[in-house]
Amino acid sequence: MPVAAASREFGVWQSERSYRFKEEALYNHAPQNPGIYELVTFDAQQNAKILYADWVKDKSIYDALFEHWRGEKKPAVQELLARYPNLYFSFVVDSDASTPEDMQDLFYAMVQADRPELVNPASVKPTGRYTAVTYKDKSLL
Repeated sequence: MPVAAASREFGVWQSERSYRFKEEALYNHAPQNPGIYELVTFDAQQNAKILYADWVKDKSIYDALFEHWRGEKKPAVQELLARYPNLYFSFVVDSDASTPEDMQDLFYAMVQADRPELVNPASVKPTGRYTAVTYKDKSLL
């Protein structure tokens, strides 16, 4: 069995902003490629709270967000809007993850760090190639 390498920090570039979860925003801003996205809300002080995150591999982020919109994928947008009237989505525009294994480790690092309310962090597994995996949002630099 191979020995895990030292830790790895992935760099990510998030969408320039979070977009209100409305149908026209999906058409105008949701990416037409696979990747990592988040459903986010903001409190009265505009502090972000990540509600849900997912890594879609076999469809586009656009398609996955529309599945939430239509209630075909949980959490359904209508259920979320009932609890969180300020519902937004954001996504990873780019990263230095270059393989599917890198993406798995990056998604793991994001879930462990951000602790989305509706995702069980224990359900997201790393590849085991590294002793520790983290990420840094390079779009904030």
